[in-house]
Amino acid sequence: MARLVPRVLKRETIYQGRVIRLVREELQVAGQRFTRETIKHPGAVVIVPLRKDGQLVLVRQYRRAVERTLLELPAGTLEPGEPRLSCAKRELMEETGWRATQWERLGQFYAAPGFISEQMTVYLAQGLTQHQASPEPDEMVTPVYLTLSQAFARIRRGTICDAKTIIGILFAAARLQRRGEFATLVRSWRP
Repeated sequence: MARLVPRVLKRETIYQGRVIRLVREELQVAGQRFTRETIKHPGAVVIVPLRKDGQLVLVRQYRRAVERTLLELPAGTLEPGEPRLSCAKRELMEETGWRATQWERLGQFYAAPGFISEQMTVYLAQGLTQHQASPEPDEMVTPVYLTLSQAFARIRRGTICDAKTIIGILFAAARLQRRGEFATLVRSWRP
């Protein structure tokens, strides 16, 4: 079966913000014309910081879009030209005050490909040492420490409801399971 790729007839930026750009496109596929609005995003990183004692470092952060405080993994948007790992190191330090000596890329995913181009890269950060956090002025973050099994329980209860956090925890659990680390905690997960 042939894959249909839309032909772009017209493209215009209808909003340019500090981080995102809203684009309206007029497209054509198999003789049909339609309009789509999409958000162009530079991409982001998600960090799964794992302390030596087996606790994850998460943050409580107010999110204006959903008008509530969420429990999340540290994460952040790429600056222009910034390598993803550099962004992850910067964001971990800014949001939590922790630095890591061991970094491992766990995977990538699209946040919501139906309307935004944001691709998120997940890193496992280990060998942590604590320093002074320096969040951005608009970031109201408080560090929270949970074991993997506590994080799974909060996912089941819906108190961890942020997709990037759920995905990051599952990526990390799978990697730790393959390594044979924290096997009993990984087996505690029942969706």
